[in-house]
Order: sequence, then C-alpha cells, then structure tokens
Amino acid sequence: MSRVTSLYHIVFATKRREQTITHENREALYRYIWTIISKSNSVLYRIGGVSDHIHILLDLHPTVPLSTMVRDIKSRSSSWMKQSGLFAAFSGWATEYFAASVSYADKNGIIEYIKSQPEHHAKVKLDEELKILANDAGLALTSFDLM
Repeated sequence: MSRVTSLYHIVFATKRREQTITHENREALYRYIWTIISKSNSVLYRIGGVSDHIHILLDLHPTVPLSTMVRDIKSRSSSWMKQSGLFAAFSGWATEYFAASVSYADKNGIIEYIKSQPEHHAKVKLDEELKILANDAGLALTSFDLM
C-alpha cells in the first residue's frame, strides 16, 4: 500500500486585513474549516490565528491539489461567515495565500507556533511574519502579496 505525507503550513488573511475574525466566534470558524478539510480526507493538525488572518497545518490527501484545498476553504468559509451572522463585518478573504510544505519533524514546532498566534502578534506584525515565513520557505514575498 502506498503511503504519502504531505504537510502544509497555510496562511491567509482577510480582505484588506480587516480585523473581522472575532475572538468569541473563532472556534466556530475553525470547526467549520475542519469539516471542509475532513471531507477531503485530509487531516487537520492545527488551526489558529488572530482577527485578520489564520494559520492551518494539515496533511493534504494525495488526490487533492493544494490550490483546490485552499480555494475550497476560502470560498466555503467566506460564504458561511457571511451567512452565519457571526462575522457581521467580514467582507471576504484576500485573494492570495501563503503555503509551504513542511517536514514531519517540524510538525510539533509548527503546531506550537500556531497555538501561540495571539501572543506572537502582540510583538510581530503580519507583514513581518509573512516575510520570515517566506524567507524560511525559500520564497520571495513582497508586502502586498497577501492583501
């Protein structure tokens, strides 16, 4: 039997980085996104974030292209957020996203990093975080790429 591990750290922001992911309703959003990931036979290891962006660590099923997974998460969660009434000010997700494949050996460190997002962003702005993540992944990233 074939075995495949395809871990991805994914980050995407709200449109114009609006502060619209309310603290009191984040868990409902995360559960909704978990159902999208689960229905694709992929595995969610961690999801978290702050008011203007989220991080996801998942093991992508080998039959699902990364771009399809991200498109489905963003489009379906956007519709749900607008219809649920829980995120009244939410106007959508930014067009772009960041994704990097990661090794299984780095999984637990990334899980802890995602768990610490509120504390992390008390010190580091999203632009700076994305530049560091992109650099670590060997990607060139400009400040407007994820707006």
